Parts: sequence; C-alpha cells; structure tokens
Amino acid sequence: MPRARWMVLLLFSVGLMAGCSATSENLVVQGVSNARDAFEAEPKSDNEKMGQTDLYVPNGYVIEEPQDDFHGLITKGGDSFSLTINPNEKATSTLFYDLQKIDPKQLWLVDEKFHQNGRFGFVTVTEIAEDKLELAVGAGGVKMTTISTENDLPKNIDWMMKTVRSVELDE
Repeated sequence: MPRARWMVLLLFSVGLMAGCSATSENLVVQGVSNARDAFEAEPKSDNEKMGQTDLYVPNGYVIEEPQDDFHGLITKGGDSFSLTINPNEKATSTLFYDLQKIDPKQLWLVDEKFHQNGRFGFVTVTEIAEDKLELAVGAGGVKMTTISTENDLPKNIDWMMKTVRSVELDE
C-alpha cells in the first residue's frame, strides 16, 4: 500500500510540474501577443517628457532624474526600466535588434520581430537567473530593457512596447 501512495504522489507531482510549465509558456505567449498588439496599434498619446522627447508613461511610473535627451530610467516601486533613444535611427531601424543578436551563443526564450507600414519592432527575452528574465523591447531607434519575473512578463512587455511606440521617429 505505501508503494501505491508514492506512485500517486509522483504522478501528482509530474502533473503539477507540467501544469506550471504550461502556465509559463502561456505567460510568454501572452507577452508576445501583447507586444504585437501594442506595436500594431496607434501610438499612445504622450503624457511625459524625457529631455526634449515626448513619450507615454503609464500612471504610477516615474522618469527618474538625472536624465538626458536619449537615456532615461523609469521606475515603479523596486522595478527599473532603462529607456534608450537613438535620434539618428528611423522607425525602420534594426540597430537595437542587431545589437541584441551580436552573440550567436546567446539562448533566447523569445526572439520576435514585427513589421508594419515600414516600421520595425522586436521583443527578446532571455533567462538570467531562476525566475529572472531580461526583457528588451524596441521600435525603430527606441529600446527599453528591464529585469522581470515570469509572472510580470506580459504586463511589462505590454506597457514597454506602448512606451517605445509613443516616441515619434522619422519613418
């Protein structure tokens, strides 16, 4: 009888781990879907300024000082998001994506590119520690990066893409 209990416990554990894995995959799929939707949507109206650049930042997020026209740190609670704007790049630019892909040995959990009306966008995700992911989201010459938990991935990718898309670049 004790052997049967161990088998039931083992099967339950395997089923539970498989369920967690499916949830992780669903979070990644949802994050990519959010990024695509935000990239293809009309840009959000700007409500903040970083140097001379107008951009959208969701309620509760703060652009920290000091900053310049092209680099900024956006925070909410203990989370930090690095924003970089290259004014020499157009909406069609793949520069930030190409720089992400410079190391051919890098393993990517997500590597998605988006194209619409000549514009280019991307999202990449790599695991840097257990339950710590590095997210990079870009649209043309604008890129934002952060370290995120898996559970926050869909939400973070969504607002990050909305923010990078809100920065006006020449097409």
